[in-house]
Amino acid sequence: MDKIQRSSTSGINFRITDWMRGLAALYVVIQHSRGYLFVDNPRYEKYVAPKEQWHWWEWLNTIFIQHTNLGKEFVIVFFVLSGFSIMHSVTAEGGGVKNFYIRRLVRVYPTYILGIIWAIAVFLALRWGVAWVFNNTVERNPPLKEAFDSFINLKTLLLNLVYIVKDNYLTPQYWSLPFEILFYLCIPFFARHFRAYTIFTILAFAAGLFWTGIDYLDENKYDSLLVTVRFICDYNVYFYIGCIFYKYRDFFLAVFKMDRMRSLVALLLIFLLSVFVKSYLFEQYSNKITGLMMVLFTYIMLISGLKHQIRIGWLEWIGAFSYTLYVSHIATLFLIKLVLYRMGHNFYDIFVIYAWYVGIVVSVLAAWVLYYFAEYPSKKYLQQLRQKPLN
Repeated sequence: MDKIQRSSTSGINFRITDWMRGLAALYVVIQHSRGYLFVDNPRYEKYVAPKEQWHWWEWLNTIFIQHTNLGKEFVIVFFVLSGFSIMHSVTAEGGGVKNFYIRRLVRVYPTYILGIIWAIAVFLALRWGVAWVFNNTVERNPPLKEAFDSFINLKTLLLNLVYIVKDNYLTPQYWSLPFEILFYLCIPFFARHFRAYTIFTILAFAAGLFWTGIDYLDENKYDSLLVTVRFICDYNVYFYIGCIFYKYRDFFLAVFKMDRMRSLVALLLIFLLSVFVKSYLFEQYSNKITGLMMVLFTYIMLISGLKHQIRIGWLEWIGAFSYTLYVSHIATLFLIKLVLYRMGHNFYDIFVIYAWYVGIVVSVLAAWVLYYFAEYPSKKYLQQLRQKPLN
């Protein structure tokens, strides 16, 4: 169990936000585990068993699957929580801009590098463990060797090292990390000129709405200029809202009237409505409507959690290594694919309904182990820096 204590200055117990990060990270893992380790219900019905022959657990699996489509929306929960906690780091911890950047570098970069190393290690395990899949076209998918060769290309590695994600077959979740970095780079200026930041955010978000409506900009391109534009027009607003939650937290806590049970019911209703809206109105495509719905979800979760001092131990435990879990879990899921393939199953089209549940557990446990190689030492060193400010 992680013994590192989070700061609770200014009346905020940041251990409470840990379980919220744990929830967001776990949900993202659930979505990806389902996506990588189970085909889908129509193909399962076509090739394994027609619906009239399904057992109760197959129907239950279908119900679970229908609620796993909000992965990107739960990344937005991360963005809002980042805005909240980083605004605290900038305004309450002090030490100047240079020290803020040093703290951020210490906190995020070693774990980021670990994620890249873990992806390479998994690629090597796949080359050994599923050589046929690695070197040949299988189930209409190109050889894994092509993705591996692209990923370890020196230029690609160097670009990934500076958060220009490219050819990230085993780390596609890295799409969100450049936005975090851009926010970290800008927030010291934003915090000092918050009114200008507000005007900038409103105008940029309005420009994004005019440009693409409720859709996001092209998410299949990762050049640095487009990533910056996407941050400005699409995603900066979520970090900004997190800053607002921090800056006016006393007001929000004062006006928030829901008790724990009403908060839980409200969160459940927003979650179910978001699932429905994304499934039936947007055909599973990410959009700004469900993004803003998750802002409301985060508001209720955050303010209720702080107001009622809600602690959820097992989610707090996951929250302690949620960053490691986020950067490592998809590569870990490919290790599950390796094992299933060696057991006689397909590598890509997996029809075993329990496999994705196993993937969730293994991803969490693997991240817990990996946590002690990078994130835990980083947090320990960061704690020392906070106790003895840099000059």
